[in-house]
Formats: sequence, C-alpha cells, structure tokens
Amino acid sequence: MTQFVFEASTFVASGHQADPGEWGDDTRAEIKKLRGLYPELSHWGDLAIGGAFGDMSEDVLRVSWAHWLFEERHEMFLNYCCWRQTRGRWDGGLGDELEQANEWKHEYGGQDSE
Repeated sequence: MTQFVFEASTFVASGHQADPGEWGDDTRAEIKKLRGLYPELSHWGDLAIGGAFGDMSEDVLRVSWAHWLFEERHEMFLNYCCWRQTRGRWDGGLGDELEQANEWKHEYGGQDSE
C-alpha cells in the first residue's frame, strides 16, 4: 500500500514547492512552529506551508491568519490540505464535512497505516 503524500503544489505553483517565501520574522517563526506540529508537511517550503495555513484560515475560520493555532496540533489543518488536494476548493467554513478528508491518516485502500 502507498502512504498518502501531501503535495505542496496544491498551494503553490509547480517548481516553487520548496521556496522559502518572503515572510517577515514573526510569520517565519510561526511557520517554523507549524512545521514542528505537522511533520507530514516537512518536505514543503515555507511558502507552501504559509500559503496553505493562510488559505485554511480564510476558507475555514474566516480570518486572515489564525494566530491562536500555533501551540498545538489541529487535524483540521491536515484535513483541509487533504481536501484541497483530493477534492478541490473548500467553501464549507467550519463544517463537519471537512473531517471526511482524512485519507492522510490511512494508506491507499483504506487500511490504517499504524
């Protein structure tokens, strides 16, 4: 079975998946915290992680940047990234339907990866 791999190109143009982006020091520190909380995205550059987090903040939480989400892991962020990669745009706000995008927790074929 193949492990689900998050693709940075869902959020940035092809060829820019590992780019650092032009973030300020405070934002770069927050992105560093995100990188630690979400090792599934460790192969992404700061541009992609920051872009995905900003998109999730706007699409799900309806804010520009969810500063309060940097202290602990929230599966909602990975569910959002998975949804965008496998289903396209998310327009559902903070809805339960987002929890269905949990393929990242399993190997393809529906078997638990643990």
